[in-house]
Amino acid sequence: MKQRRLRVLFVPSVVAGVLLLSVGGGSVGVGEDKTGAAVPDVVPQVAECAELLFEADFSDGNVPEQWIPLHGTQWSVVEGSLEGRPSTKAFQAKRIAAGNTSHSGKTPSSRLLVPVDDCVLLFRFQLVDGLSGVHFGFNDGSFKTGTGHVCRFTVSSLKGQALVKDRNVTLKGDEDETLVTDSFNVKANTWYWMMLEIVGDEMVAQVSGGPILRAKNVRFDITKDQINLPTRGGGVVRYDDVKIWRAK
Repeated sequence: MKQRRLRVLFVPSVVAGVLLLSVGGGSVGVGEDKTGAAVPDVVPQVAECAELLFEADFSDGNVPEQWIPLHGTQWSVVEGSLEGRPSTKAFQAKRIAAGNTSHSGKTPSSRLLVPVDDCVLLFRFQLVDGLSGVHFGFNDGSFKTGTGHVCRFTVSSLKGQALVKDRNVTLKGDEDETLVTDSFNVKANTWYWMMLEIVGDEMVAQVSGGPILRAKNVRFDITKDQINLPTRGGGVVRYDDVKIWRAK
């Protein structure tokens, strides 16, 4: 049975280092759990949350229409959380036979069609059944219609964390670039909060119990038309309590 959720109406201020959330007319510090519900333990570092652009806690049992499965991977709401699984063996075999080994759906992959510029992403996530990594990133169109992948925050149970600038496919000679790394590994079968902020040319990312990673690059300062959510290592990914704000 899914626990009752703490409904956040707005984020008014940070007082003495504690983010205060308005809840039913009162204030509760992030990390304090007054109802037994999931409460974030990550807070914005450079952004101020403004307009709420997207919210999903999957309590209605439906996959939001903005959440798009990729490469034949299978997505459904299971026990109140969104669960992504690899494509079928038949689908994988067909893709591989056609020469498309990198997009065969061996690991769950999806996109969230929420256009953003400066923004704050908040997710809960869990890696299960052998999944070793998850990426939280942004796209500017596709390789044919825009500049492609923009940037990403990579989280792993084996390889630590990183902030990555993706190559601009319209610029000859541009390459992917890892800007900052840390050895912090997440644990399998454990729920973590993730927060990712983009403000101008700065990206800041964090997960529960981990370091705060920061990087700057002019590539980040671009309108992004979708959120890219690939994973690594096969297995299953679970998401919950997703919120996306416009940042100011």
